[in-house]
Amino acid sequence: MRHSQIPSPGPAVAPWLPHRDTTVVLLSASAELQGAVGKVSAAAAVELLVGQGLEQVEGRWDDVAAVLFDAEVLSGAAIDAGLAGWRGPTAVVGFHADAAQMWQQAERMGADRVAILPDSAPWLANYLSFLRNPVAGAGVLGVAGGCGGAGASTLSILIAAGAAAAGTRTLLVDGDPWGGGLCTALAAVDVPGLRWQELLQASGAINPEHLAVSLPQLGHLSLLSWGSGFQQEAAGPMPPAEPWAAASTRSAEGVRTARVWKDRNARAGPGSGPRSAAGEVMRAARGAYGLVVVDLGRNPEAFAELAPQCNGLAVVIPGRVRAAAATLHMLATMAPMPTAAVVRGPLAEGLDAAMVAAAVGLPLVGWVPALRGVTEALEAQRLPELLRRRPVRRLVSNVLEWMAGESAHDARTVDRRLP
Repeated sequence: MRHSQIPSPGPAVAPWLPHRDTTVVLLSASAELQGAVGKVSAAAAVELLVGQGLEQVEGRWDDVAAVLFDAEVLSGAAIDAGLAGWRGPTAVVGFHADAAQMWQQAERMGADRVAILPDSAPWLANYLSFLRNPVAGAGVLGVAGGCGGAGASTLSILIAAGAAAAGTRTLLVDGDPWGGGLCTALAAVDVPGLRWQELLQASGAINPEHLAVSLPQLGHLSLLSWGSGFQQEAAGPMPPAEPWAAASTRSAEGVRTARVWKDRNARAGPGSGPRSAAGEVMRAARGAYGLVVVDLGRNPEAFAELAPQCNGLAVVIPGRVRAAAATLHMLATMAPMPTAAVVRGPLAEGLDAAMVAAAVGLPLVGWVPALRGVTEALEAQRLPELLRRRPVRRLVSNVLEWMAGESAHDARTVDRRLP
């Protein structure tokens, strides 16, 4: 671990260059805090560069993995719009005496984390270690219905199960707390493993492999679902997901997760407020799996939380004019991302799949006729039987091929603003 001071800008100063691949910047004038964070950085084996003001680092972001601040630096700076040019992780660090000010400043600038020392020292070391050993990350495919009852959950299940059967380490994520639980749809209520209710009580960094071994397994497919209401009544309050996380009431452990879905202040991506527990779960999922399929559902808060986590979006549109109109309105509210249409039969008279996709301005990547007996097959745990059907095989293959190309090249991103 290398610990050095950031030189003040001036004509005689040489270019500022970090000396290691993983560099963390701390902006603080406090010698006590510099020493405490220095010890944590040493434990995480990352280089720490220390400065006293924003002016010393703005525009010098090459090879920086994260930026840490103390509340005093933030309070004297014009940081309402965030750091110009910086889109990486940020955290407010300090001691218990400054905790209230730290949370206030973190909300103000949209910091990802708050670490209150010394309690948060183990969490912070773990978090910085993840920065030192990044993973390539899975492709994350979101699946949404253009209107209610479109069949997004069924498509999510088929795509995830098809990818898992083909040998890809795959996670199916239930993104709709109003949907009754994908574990119910898959007759997996009694399969042991963690559910969202447990994970959202956790705070701090989640080890990707620990997450993977903690989730329910359905053959080769992992599942992260909302538990059914029956499960919650029978089990009572769910415990924290130890050993790799602590209860959310211990706010000093990095992130506040008292609410199920964190208010994102109507902004997605950088500057959206302290990172939620759901965002941390998705970060760990990308590190553990080759593909993550998210059934986004139609809960507005959950959709706003999870849609920005996706590399691409497949929208299921029933073959009706009214469904196409509803899809247009939904897409108009979203930030642009690579998006494609999957049209579901039966088709209204005079329509074909290409016409429906063209009506909403999306490329057509899949057409699926009305499939008989899908619900019954899922409830009877006959998922492999569904995957053997030719239309299903073709659909899954088309969507996954599109996802691979779109997520790699960010092609055909659609501007969905209504005229």
